[in-house]
Amino acid sequence: MAFNFMNLFGNAEKTTGAKTLVVKTERCPQNHHCPAIQACPVGALSQKGFSAPVVDYETCTSCGACTRYCFPRAIVMEKQT
Repeated sequence: MAFNFMNLFGNAEKTTGAKTLVVKTERCPQNHHCPAIQACPVGALSQKGFSAPVVDYETCTSCGACTRYCFPRAIVMEKQT
């Protein structure tokens, strides 16, 4: 019997990239430097001034690390449609 590595890490959806990072600008206060930008391990988030962060989808690995630093929950992982 083969071992299923997907079960080791929980939901297979998380490990297959079935979710994508979304910035909900209506929830972002846009009045500070976004702490989620520093949390991104690959530098996929950028910000001009205090505007809402922008995602470079070619760089983003959909790891979700940045979502833990966005307290208004403006940066979230959503299922792709």
